[in-house]
Amino acid sequence: MLEIDSILKELDQNHGYFPREAIEEAIRRREEITPYLMRALQEAVERPVDSEEEASFLPLYAMFMLAQFRDRRAYTPIVEMCKLPRKSLDALIGDTITEGLPRIIASVFDGDTKPIKSVIENSSIDEYVRGSEIRSLSILVHEGVIERDEVIAYFTELFRTRLEREPSHVWDELASEAVDLYAKTLADDIRGAYEKGLLWPGYMQPEEVEEVFARQEEAVLARSKKRHKGLIDDVVEEMHWWACFSPRKEPRPKLAEPFRAAAGRQEAGTGVRSAPKVGRNAPCPCGSGKKYKRCCGR
Repeated sequence: MLEIDSILKELDQNHGYFPREAIEEAIRRREEITPYLMRALQEAVERPVDSEEEASFLPLYAMFMLAQFRDRRAYTPIVEMCKLPRKSLDALIGDTITEGLPRIIASVFDGDTKPIKSVIENSSIDEYVRGSEIRSLSILVHEGVIERDEVIAYFTELFRTRLEREPSHVWDELASEAVDLYAKTLADDIRGAYEKGLLWPGYMQPEEVEEVFARQEEAVLARSKKRHKGLIDDVVEEMHWWACFSPRKEPRPKLAEPFRAAAGRQEAGTGVRSAPKVGRNAPCPCGSGKKYKRCCGR
């Protein structure tokens, strides 16, 4: 049996393999390990880093384990971490910003949506972090934690008054989640946002909005719930397959030239993002295995 100090040492850095034994032992000794995990989160907020070389892996493991534990005490430090500069947050949690963060936040949610809203409405915070906070609200709806009508009412406020009138991923995620929650009352707001250039058709095409709202509400919500994956239940299952624990032996397939030239870029001088149209929930053409909207669609 590993001692607590040995567990923490194993989880402090990425050693090129998934530390399954240390993770499983930490989970078995939940009461003992939790204070150390909470401290790791607090230190990450209080002493932000600027590079991966400076960063410890422990805050990332802590987020996932405390999410599995459903420890509401982690809610505040995790939301506070979201307010760090993107460079610092990237060094700490990388792709988790757009992949696991919404589910982690929903898993430790303490019943108060104000902290989530404070991030969403803060234009100085990274747009992808704000988008993940929006998605966390949808997950909480699908998990029956908060009412769908409450979130749709808040989305309505965002569309009409609370968001800055500048195109960003925040707008794209807001519209996407409104569609996934079958917020038909926002159909005109979404159309208007497209007309004003606030939404990028490469992320979600206007035709898709109309198609989804033409379907049955129950079917749309059921599909959306499945796609959002719910709360964090098994840290090992969530993390063991990550590429950082098993370096690629083969290089990632290269993008086709037209896609590579356009993906994620802006047309020079126009301020309009442009890329080939790919469904927001379709596999990314780059070959990463992620959905387009979570990969090059960013």
